[in-house]
Amino acid sequence: MKIAGLDLSVTSSGVVIEEVDDKFDIIGIERHGFTTVQKNAILNGIEYYSYDDYRNTYQRYAHLQTKILEWCKDCEYISVEAYAISKGQGGRVFDLAEYEGYIKQELFRQGKKLRFYPPNQNKKLFSEYGNADKIRMKNALVEKNEKKSYGNILLNISDLPPVLDGKKGKAPTSDIIDAFSLAESLRLELKLKFGIEKIDDQPKFIKEVFLTTTQEHPLGLLNTDFIYK
Repeated sequence: MKIAGLDLSVTSSGVVIEEVDDKFDIIGIERHGFTTVQKNAILNGIEYYSYDDYRNTYQRYAHLQTKILEWCKDCEYISVEAYAISKGQGGRVFDLAEYEGYIKQELFRQGKKLRFYPPNQNKKLFSEYGNADKIRMKNALVEKNEKKSYGNILLNISDLPPVLDGKKGKAPTSDIIDAFSLAESLRLELKLKFGIEKIDDQPKFIKEVFLTTTQEHPLGLLNTDFIYK
């Protein structure tokens, strides 16, 4: 089975796809992303594009969306970060909703099982901190790689541009890290839902994410079904 995490944006989306066995352990991993920096075009899994290649915004959107849907065609479960609206975004909120909404709708039409994680919940599951910035998310990945938390299957970012700014991050590196964190949140939820792991055995911060009731998930995230046809 393949599952995916999508960190969607109108310029530099990140996609991480995990192949898992019947216990949801990783047996293969691939990364995808976009860059507008010519020198990054040689990076593995990173697709270069130029704004000058498109007549208008919608032509560019269509190209990026087509690539993302192609990468996810063999995935059964897919997680996406839920919308996070912050001050100062202005019209960009509508741009993202328009862009991301099409991808979600198409994945739904294709029969994918979808999960939308609020940013604070996803960050907490991956780094223990719901307000983690880009540096903390990167450090969490490095720590997990050093501990070989996933066995011998690691997400290698050593060839990608370094993440030095905690607030803004660095494309496409931060996008891929965020996509991986979303895939990992999904993988853990699947392990819990299918009884491979028990919620009672999880650390407190993980229990809080999956069991806390919210307006969006009145039964708690763990007891909320995926979105599917």
